Amino acid sequence: MRLAFVDLLFSWPPHGGADVDVFHTITQLRAVGHEVRLFGAKCDLSWERGNFEPGLLPFPATRLDFAPSEIRPDIMPARFRKEMEAWQPDGIFLCDGFFLKPHVAEALSDWPVAARYYAYELACPRDFRLFRDGAPCPNNYLETPNECRRCSLRGVHADEIKRWSFHSWTQEYMAARAYMPGYHALLVRALERCKTIIVYNHIQKRHLDPFHPDVRVIPGGVNTDEFAYVPAEKKSGRPKKVILMTGRVEDPTKGLDTLREAGQRLAAARSDFEIHVTHTDYALSTDWFKAVGWHTPESVRRLYPEADVFVAASTWEEPFGMVAVEAMASGLPVCATRVGGLQDIVVDGETGFLFNPGDAESLAGCLARLLDDARLRAQMGEAARKRAEAEYDWRRIIERHYPAILERFAP
Repeated sequence: MRLAFVDLLFSWPPHGGADVDVFHTITQLRAVGHEVRLFGAKCDLSWERGNFEPGLLPFPATRLDFAPSEIRPDIMPARFRKEMEAWQPDGIFLCDGFFLKPHVAEALSDWPVAARYYAYELACPRDFRLFRDGAPCPNNYLETPNECRRCSLRGVHADEIKRWSFHSWTQEYMAARAYMPGYHALLVRALERCKTIIVYNHIQKRHLDPFHPDVRVIPGGVNTDEFAYVPAEKKSGRPKKVILMTGRVEDPTKGLDTLREAGQRLAAARSDFEIHVTHTDYALSTDWFKAVGWHTPESVRRLYPEADVFVAASTWEEPFGMVAVEAMASGLPVCATRVGGLQDIVVDGETGFLFNPGDAESLAGCLARLLDDARLRAQMGEAARKRAEAEYDWRRIIERHYPAILERFAP
């Protein structure tokens, strides 16, 4: 099939998991014989939007360049439609984007569209996290538009609006007039016109089920052969076991404070471990806690084989949790919070342990069990690697989930 991927934010090297998802989905669909092309948007004043060179990608790509004044619902969707009229795809995957995404969906409604949502942007117009006052927010813009609109007006990057200097989120929020009551009807109408909606977890699916009959949960993935699997028994004899946390650990919602408190509890009773985190503030380091600096996606893969246990301690409803899958692909047992996509990735008691967000005492107990039991680390690490291969390898994801979606594109 002839498949177009339309993305309002795609950048490469990636800025986040959405970029990685688009890149590998395109790559794998091409590998099984489909004709695929990426259509991305670029705006010079935005570091977030369209920082990629088409000629450097391993698949065909078209970059549409926009001036800041052209990031508007009457200009951006029309240009994407013009590209589709020229290329004539059999189906379109509408990927990352914010408040202009429904306008683009309407402009592309002459073709079958599968819309992909990577976070809670449909449920939370304030900041896509669905997280307020230190806890997951019980509201949902699709169900409670008036309350959520008021919240977004109070909280969405007020300083940026005053200075008229926007990040892409606020730029689209203002351009699409998402603060107006009529935006909700536009969004619902755009969803109804899609053939399929793709999300990362069942929380997102529950938000969308009342508004669309075909909402599918498709996880992110990894190329498991890129991750070195070192069985736990080959790590024996090291003076200290390493507990690892990677990703944007400086973000308060990633739960680093919970891990540090758990580490303090462990350090009061033992000295046979170190916690390594990809933080750039080396002043945080202690006898048992090490900030190891920022790492590229390539260099972070070298950290996993040196670790014994992995922690994903997010306090918000993490949409997926790519770092947990990477750790599992490297054969590490994972201690993760019982939130969002993480609770789907980690099988409690089999590939690691789940604990409640913010519960440092429980996390310390999980870590102590793994530090004390080499056999348990080995069993969970092996099970984690097998689960990563079976459920989260990109080739398996494409084979398992995408044929049914492509059938929806058939006339």
